[in-house]
Parts: sequence; structure tokens; C-alpha cells
Amino acid sequence: METGFFIIFINLYVIAHKIYAIENSNFSNTWNNFTQDSQLLHATYSITIIDNSTGNVTFSFNKDIGLAPASTMKTVTGAAAFHYLGTDYRYKTLLQYSGKVNPFGILNGYIYIVGSGDPSLGSWRWNETKGDIIMQHWISLINGKGIKQCRGIILDLSIWPDQTQTVPDGYPWGGLGNYYATGSSALNWRENQFRIFLLPGSTVGSPVTVTGFENLPQLITFTNELVTGPPGSGDLADVYLAPDSTHGYLRGSLGIDSPKDFSIGAATPNSAIHIADELRQRMNWSKSMPIKIIYQQDVNTTVNRITLDTYQSPPLSEIVYWFEQDSINMYGEVLIKTVAQITNSSTNRVLPLYCYNEHGIEQTAVATRDGSGLSPQNRITTLAIARVLYNIQQRASWFPSFERALPIANGIRMKGGFISNVLSYSGYVNKQVFSIITNNYNGVTSVMRQKIWNLLNTLK
Repeated sequence: METGFFIIFINLYVIAHKIYAIENSNFSNTWNNFTQDSQLLHATYSITIIDNSTGNVTFSFNKDIGLAPASTMKTVTGAAAFHYLGTDYRYKTLLQYSGKVNPFGILNGYIYIVGSGDPSLGSWRWNETKGDIIMQHWISLINGKGIKQCRGIILDLSIWPDQTQTVPDGYPWGGLGNYYATGSSALNWRENQFRIFLLPGSTVGSPVTVTGFENLPQLITFTNELVTGPPGSGDLADVYLAPDSTHGYLRGSLGIDSPKDFSIGAATPNSAIHIADELRQRMNWSKSMPIKIIYQQDVNTTVNRITLDTYQSPPLSEIVYWFEQDSINMYGEVLIKTVAQITNSSTNRVLPLYCYNEHGIEQTAVATRDGSGLSPQNRITTLAIARVLYNIQQRASWFPSFERALPIANGIRMKGGFISNVLSYSGYVNKQVFSIITNNYNGVTSVMRQKIWNLLNTLK
């Protein structure tokens, strides 16, 4: 009796699956063509589509295969951040001092900058977070206390126990130094990046000139090996600058027809040192003034600190908005570290545990090396992503903030992801939730992207 029921159930599932294919024959035809495309000849790919009204999987292929998701993993990171922290969560950065000021303005103590991991500190995305505005405010407060000199600046990174690994292990080595692969810290500053302005030469193959910098950290120097590329070749310039280093390399090429004010983003080697250096310069304090970093095990609780300022970040809803919209990898690493701290888990366990505890997804379906999706070692199934997106739409009070954060691409509310040979999209379209990931496709990425968009167009 039970066997007969099982057979009937399977038949009903197959029939329902076929009905969907018949009702959306345009999708079926496009999918069949997609799977036969030469760009996918040696690729692994997966798709899961869930019906909003029932929560049932209406179409899938390789839905249980773990693939590198690239930045579509940010949808799960953003959901986890909202779940554990709430939309109104704000990071707090403290400006403090210790000791007393003598009549000559000499502080017999230290200035402290106490980090909380705020990824927006010094960012240009909000008026109140801009680096110049924050610095001016802090300088005004220090001057208001009559402080003209001090023993040094102490950077308190004790909020996170381990600050020695600022860049996730899974980040590709070749990307380090570029703005998108910058590290994260308890003290982030100006989104941990600076800009390098370049001018192509007058002939193909001639050197590219570095014409200037914006927010260049102190002591950073470069060996410039950039050459001028042919017309239409565009930006093929890379920055090689390791964390905590002071010398980097500029390699690759820049198209001869690039604009005169062209610039590339580079990763700040040590964001905490950068913020202290900037404060020291603006206060006209000696370059020989010591800058010290203290970690959790080094905090001296006997020192009395006086708080000059408590700076609060924009609410998490706005931070996640830019995290999803502009795919800011550093934001993702900070969010994962913040959640790991309050849940007492490791950063690599945050998303697997969130998917399991809150969505009933098998932990082995989610294996992460970072919070942004930049690592090619990340693995997640399209079923896991689609299930999370479906569940939060149905029951999360913060879903409107999450939905607003997702970009609109090709007329669809979805988050895209791209790293080398990985292209993916996850989101919502026409009362359906979907996730599609392709790994190891060949050929031009823009062509592959259009083919995926053509497929998703049939769901509209």
C-alpha cells in the first residue's frame, strides 16, 4: 500500500513538472537551447525556480550541486545580517583620550580610536560618513580640549579577537591590491581603498604615466610597469599590493583611447594605520609620533579613558543597500565578522549555520570561505539560495529593506555575481524565486551574460 502511494506521488510530481514545462514552453525551449550552447560544453551549471504562492520547486537542474556562487552569495549574507543584527543596527566608533593636559597643551597620555568594524567610516556614500567631515569633527573636539601634543595614537581593535587575518584565506592572491579585494578591520577607513590616476602614452606599447593619487596612505610606493594598450582594449591594469606592505606593482595595460582623468582603485594595506596617519597629519603632529595597535589580549583596563566622541554609522538597512547594489566585498566580510562575534561562531560557519537553523538547509549544501562570494572556493547550491530568498519573502519583517537593496538588472530584481569563469543571478521575477549559477563556461562573459538574461526573460 505504501509503495503504491509512493509511485502515485512520484507520478503526480512528474505530471506537475511537465505541466509547468508546457505552460511555459518558451522557457523550456530556451532552456534546451541554453544547455546545448557551446559556451557550456565543459561547464557545470545549476538552476532552481520556486513558486512564490506554494513554495514548491517548479523547475530545477543540478539543484543540489554545490557551485562557486560569486556575488550572488551576498543575498544570503545580507539576509543573515538582517536576521541577526536587525535593520536599525549601527556600528559605533569611539574617539577617546587618557591622561591630563598641562598648561602648554601637552597631553600626558594617548589619543584612542576604538573600532567596531564600521564599514562605512570615511565612506563617500553618505554626507555624514565622509572622511573629511569626520576628521574635521574629531580635530575640533581634540582642539576643544586644548590638546596640542600627545604621547601617541592608539588604535583599539579589541572588538574582534583575531585581527591578524584581514583578508579571507580564500581570496585569490592575484586580486590582492585591487580595491575589490581589500581587507577588513575593526577600523575601516574610506572603504579601505585609494585611487591611482593614470594617463596612457602617445603610442601603443609606450609607458603609462601615474599622474596622481587620491587618499594615498603614507609610505606607499609603486613600481609602475603599465604599458599603453591598443584602442578599445580599455582597463587591463592591476594593482599588486599585499596587506601590511608598503611597496606595490602596477602591471597590465591601459587603452590608448582612455580618458585623461582615468583612475583605478587600490586596496589600502592597513586601514587602521591609515586613519591614524591622517589624523596625525591633520593635527600637524610629528611623523615620529608613535602609532600603536592593541588587540583584545593587550587591553589595559586600568587606564582611564575619556570619550570625546561616539560616532554612529548609518543603519544596517542602508549599509546592506550599498552592499548589494555596488557589490562591496569589504562590507560582506565585516557583516560576517560582526555576526560571528554575536553568535560566537567562526566566520566560515556563519552562513552554513544560518541556512540550517533558520531555513532547514543541510549544512553541507553551504561551504564558505568569505562573506562576499569573491573566493572561488565558496560552494553553495542554487536550491539553498532560492530557499532562503523564498523564506525571507514569506516571513521576514525586514524583507522590504532586503528587497529594496537588491539591484534591478535586465528589468528583474536580482543580484548578479561574477568572478573568473563564474556567472550567476538570484532574485525575484513574476511571482517566482530563482537562482542560476554557471561555473567554468568558456568564451566571452558578456555573451554568456546575455544568454542567461535571455533565459530569465522567459520568466517575466
